Amino acid sequence: MSDKLTSEGLESFLDETCDSIRGDRPAAEFKEYVIAILFLKRLNDRFNLEREVRCNKLIAKGLSQSQIEEDLERREVYRLFVPKIARWDKVKRQKGELNSYLTKVFVETEEKNRGCLGALNYINFNKVSEKGDKFITDSDLIELIEAFDKLILTDDHLDF
Repeated sequence: MSDKLTSEGLESFLDETCDSIRGDRPAAEFKEYVIAILFLKRLNDRFNLEREVRCNKLIAKGLSQSQIEEDLERREVYRLFVPKIARWDKVKRQKGELNSYLTKVFVETEEKNRGCLGALNYINFNKVSEKGDKFITDSDLIELIEAFDKLILTDDHLDF
């Protein structure tokens, strides 16, 4: 998206995205999954921006590529750290067993950030319906991730 995202634009985007994956099931049942993926995308976008700024500073200091790479993986230099398993490029390439994978993503992100995720860490991506079907399927999650991939969620791209 080239324009800044407004709160109304985000609300519309979330409604459309949720409607497309939930079918005839109540929207409230999908809210936690949509919020979790929204949070993960926002966290990644902010992390990538911080990482880019830090990388440029380290290059300007004349550090070697290996020193830069090592420094960029230090948790303590970021407000919120995104572990490798949770990085957006890796998440969006994951095509199978997304439910289990996303559970691991949130557990590891929670561990690396000393409990900052709170309730998001307890989202059960492996939840099953009364019929024994996955509540949210891999294809639902792929669609959700692909939809969020179109957004840039850094502060400079938000207008609210």
